[in-house]
Amino acid sequence: MKNNENFTMSVVLKNKFGTLMRVTSLFSKRGYNINTLHVAPLVENNEYSRIILTSNGDQNIKEQILRQLEKLVDVREAKII
Repeated sequence: MKNNENFTMSVVLKNKFGTLMRVTSLFSKRGYNINTLHVAPLVENNEYSRIILTSNGDQNIKEQILRQLEKLVDVREAKII
């Protein structure tokens, strides 16, 4: 039996048209649910925004999402917090 648990991710990405849609599409295409989503520009550099989101899944799902996010061109950093 797989251990599904809630987790929180932080994603820093460029403020460009369509980048938020690409991140959320990554989840929906794989059938993963985003439970909460918060987006705000970084205070120190408004060229970038930070997404804080919560989802649920086992360790394999977390790692897969992280790897896929890191492949997106406009993503500067993605991590589980």
